[in-house]
Amino acid sequence: MEVAELLGTVVFAISGVIAVAEHRLDWFGAVVVGVVTAIGGGTMRGLILGETPVFWIEDEIYLAFAIAGGILAIPLVIRFGSSHTRFEEGLRVADALGLALFAIVGASVTLDLGFDGTTAVVCGILTGVGGGVIRDLLAGQTTPLILRSEIYATAALAGTILFVLLVEVTDMTHWLASAAGMLTILALRMAGIKRDWRLPTLR
Repeated sequence: MEVAELLGTVVFAISGVIAVAEHRLDWFGAVVVGVVTAIGGGTMRGLILGETPVFWIEDEIYLAFAIAGGILAIPLVIRFGSSHTRFEEGLRVADALGLALFAIVGASVTLDLGFDGTTAVVCGILTGVGGGVIRDLLAGQTTPLILRSEIYATAALAGTILFVLLVEVTDMTHWLASAAGMLTILALRMAGIKRDWRLPTLR
C-alpha cells in the first residue's frame, strides 16, 4: 500500500503543477502548489482521525516524493507546450490516477487504524479529493472540480465502498480489494471524461 501512496503522491504533485502552468508562476511557486496538492488530502485525513504527527512529518519520504513529482512536472510542461487542451487532458488523466490511488489508500489506512467501514469510506473520499480541492483553489478555479457535475467524488465513493465491502464482507486480501477499488474509480472517472457523464445539476 505504501507503493500506491508514493505513486499517488507523485501523480498528484504533477497534476498540481499542470493545473497552474497557465498562470505563469515561477518554478518554486509551481512546485509548492504541486506539493500541497500531493499531501493535502492525506493531511486532512490525519488531522480528522487524530493521526499525528501527520504522515509526511512522521516519514519524510512522502514529502521528498511530492517535491520530486513537482520538479518532474516542470520539464513535462516545457516539453509539451502550453496548449489549454493539452493541459486540460493531462490534468484530468493525472488527477484520475491520483484520485484512484489516494481514495483507496485513505480508506485502507482508516480501516488499519481500527475505524469502521463508513468512516473509512468518508476518509477515503476526503483523501482522494482533498488535495484536488486545494489545487483548484490555488489555480484560481471559481468552482473546484469536486463541486461540478462531473463524475468525480461519486467515482471515489463507488470505489471506496467496493473496497470496504470486499475487505469486511468477503474477507478478500487487502491488495486484491485495493486493486478492485482503484480500477473501479479509475474506470468510472475516465469513462465520465470520455462519455461526458454528468450528474443532474441544481437549477
